[in-house]
Amino acid sequence: MSFVDPSVYEQQKRAVTNQFGQQSAMNALGRFVSQQRGDRQIADYTRDWQRQTPKFTASYAKRGLAGGGVQSGVYQNAMRNYTGDYTQNLNRMYADRQSEMNQYDLNQANYGANQQMALADIETNKAREIANAAQYLTALKGQFQ
Repeated sequence: MSFVDPSVYEQQKRAVTNQFGQQSAMNALGRFVSQQRGDRQIADYTRDWQRQTPKFTASYAKRGLAGGGVQSGVYQNAMRNYTGDYTQNLNRMYADRQSEMNQYDLNQANYGANQQMALADIETNKAREIANAAQYLTALKGQFQ
């Protein structure tokens, strides 16, 4: 019967903590890159839309449907659709980015829960081994009395 060696459990705890740190760091980097990519896509989309808007309105002005006090129903309807599509697409981009951020948050919560369960298992195993050693020593003590 071997006696309890706490260094084994400390090594296991360090390994679990190290794994958690690595997973957390990778998750944080992924979250940062994903957020940066999402922000860039939104900024590019907004910039492109702003650049296209003058061309869009000018095309109606050339046909005499907008500008100089003229605001035809065709132009107003087209502008409503144009801005509505922009807003809808922009909201979808924000929602997609938020979904990705939520996934990274969920991953981090899972990493933390896994770490806590693994540490609890290590403590349970340590306590079990200590109890077994104590039971063995108690039985051994009874033989020598």
